[in-house]
Amino acid sequence: MKKVIPILLLLAATLSGKAQNNPLFFSYIKDNPAAACLNTCPYELSPVYGNFRESPAPKGYKPVYISHYGRHGSRSSWDQAYYDDIVKILTAAKASGILTASGDSLLYETGKVIEGTAKMDGRLTPRGCREHRGIAERMYRRYPRVFRKGSRNVRVLSSEVPRCLVSMASFTGRLSELDNRLRISMDCGSEIQKVVDNGSTEEGRALRKAVRDSLRAAMSVDLEPMMTRLFTDRKAAAAIVPDPVQLCREIYYTGRISRSFDYDFNVFRFIPPEAVYAWAEIHNVEMYVSQCNSAVCGEGRMKNTEPLAANIVRCADEVLASGEIAADLRFGHDYPLLALCSYFGLSGVGERYTVKEALENWIATLYTPFAGNLQLIFYKSGKKDAPVLVKFLLNESEITIASLTATQGVYYDWEDVKGYLRKERNCQI
Repeated sequence: MKKVIPILLLLAATLSGKAQNNPLFFSYIKDNPAAACLNTCPYELSPVYGNFRESPAPKGYKPVYISHYGRHGSRSSWDQAYYDDIVKILTAAKASGILTASGDSLLYETGKVIEGTAKMDGRLTPRGCREHRGIAERMYRRYPRVFRKGSRNVRVLSSEVPRCLVSMASFTGRLSELDNRLRISMDCGSEIQKVVDNGSTEEGRALRKAVRDSLRAAMSVDLEPMMTRLFTDRKAAAAIVPDPVQLCREIYYTGRISRSFDYDFNVFRFIPPEAVYAWAEIHNVEMYVSQCNSAVCGEGRMKNTEPLAANIVRCADEVLASGEIAADLRFGHDYPLLALCSYFGLSGVGERYTVKEALENWIATLYTPFAGNLQLIFYKSGKKDAPVLVKFLLNESEITIASLTATQGVYYDWEDVKGYLRKERNCQI
């Protein structure tokens, strides 16, 4: 908690006079508006989606087991008050005859988001179901040997939250369609919830709020283009829009979630690109500071995610010894996924940044879109005493451990990985 005040001071100094702290992130947003959705980006729209390169395994090695953690798929958002406020403002402007054609388009598109939400906050959408069905099919077809040889048993755990349960059902349902010989067991409950849905620490929540408040206070974006785009009479609009910044924020939040319903319109176009970036930057940095291995509270967050990491290691060791399970599948949420990737020290996620470094380097969209997932693919050799190898896939793309040397390419000795965790995380797994 004592770290909050220094961070506020640091942010004030860092942001003074800077329009774009992270030029790469700004360019992502400019070229691909979906990048501004961050952790509400549908899976297929993530800037790194589709990189399914398969590096050849070392000679003689075959995949034998998969350990997986998947975030729920695309969902509806929370707090319909955001949408209702936009509708109230634009409806009043329309009645007064000062709404532009663009304003009328925004009114229509906001109405469609309300229709999709259907007063059910956080509900998995049909798109979210398809995302998990697609991941399941690609996993099966990419590693058929894992499912067709050995036990054919698939063990599944899930968060108790409905969107996770429906994601689990979509994923396992597709696996069953592809291979009805698989024996799939599913479970959830209060103790499982503690493992798959470890939350933020108290310090992380306080720092997250400090970052959010500081970045909002430092925002300096000209919203005149937004106002003239929506209203024909700027003076009359002032009486209808008491706070343009609040309206801008509501439009941004509407844009972040609209793609979850398969709508192809870009709500972000109604506000300046600088405003889209400014709002995205707030959530981008607060996510890293509170959920990853940050210099300010990473140690506590890593400790908090140890039960999930321990479950993955323990299950893997048991299966590698017994051969009784083809795959362990876990379904949860975005923050545990980020923390887990940081715990393993994965490149791009596990680096320990200061707040300033996170502002300049971190891009959450690359790592935790809806249906974001981490897969550990284990390999064995037919040679006696050959080490078990493992490779990591983040959102189905091969990824390395930043500070650990691989046996070959992206393939790591499993014992080296566990040794790394004991040394770097001071864990007993």
